[in-house]
Amino acid sequence: MSTHDATENNVYSETQRRIEEDLKRRAEENQARVDEIRQQRRHLSGGPTPLIIVADGDSWFDYPLPLIGHTDVADSLQSQATLTPAMMKLAHYGEATTTLMGVTKRQRLIDYISEPAHGPIDVLMFSGGGNDLVGDQFRFWLENATDVNNDPTQGVNNELLRDILGVINGAYLELIRIRNRYASHATILLHAYDFAIPTGIGACPFAGPWLRPSLVEQGWPDVKQGRHIVKAILEAFRSRLKELCAANKNVVLVETQGTLSSGDWANELHPTPDGFDKIAARFRSKLRSIPKFKNRI
Repeated sequence: MSTHDATENNVYSETQRRIEEDLKRRAEENQARVDEIRQQRRHLSGGPTPLIIVADGDSWFDYPLPLIGHTDVADSLQSQATLTPAMMKLAHYGEATTTLMGVTKRQRLIDYISEPAHGPIDVLMFSGGGNDLVGDQFRFWLENATDVNNDPTQGVNNELLRDILGVINGAYLELIRIRNRYASHATILLHAYDFAIPTGIGACPFAGPWLRPSLVEQGWPDVKQGRHIVKAILEAFRSRLKELCAANKNVVLVETQGTLSSGDWANELHPTPDGFDKIAARFRSKLRSIPKFKNRI
């Protein structure tokens, strides 16, 4: 092993150690709220009690930048709720669905939701798929502009997009299998993000941009054309999630596409604090539309 490889392995190991320590801290802090809710359920006869929620997935549920007031969907939902839920964030920014359902993180989810003291869990919110589609690999889902006469309506390589959406779908099916086995009563909430704008703006010098470089490399430098292509890809993702929800009991799609205006984006992939609030409001509205959760969030 080269010195460079050894250094990378050490950095990765240290990063994972810090993530696990942070998750352990979150679990300990959240357990106090879970215990309060469990106590309420024992003593209240038929009255509404707060929800116990697990939020897993990517940066939409765990926004990494320590900006004052910059929250994420999970934090915003918790602050909007009439009855404050217990909100355990297993989510971690930058993780793809294939990583999230890999051995280590799959086991992390199982270990948490299978522990009786952490539940009964009412809702399992999951945000995933975006990191599988964007970044350096984003160019694979794009046709080269010269090959399609600069027509953005033909800008998506639909064959390769179907392939990656199939991989993402497999990860979601594994999530459903885990829920069915370890928390069968929990409702799964999914979403398909919103129509990101390929501005070339990253979250910080070492994160992003995730869309515009591939679009430019494939001959689509015009932002308007890029927006059309990004929207088509996200609509295909939503369509796949909608089919998944229709085919599986107690799996619900929160309709988030079309929620944000251009001013609601902090960068190419993440909303502003107000934008996250708007997305969280969609989650809250969907939860309140489910009879058993109506007055509990």
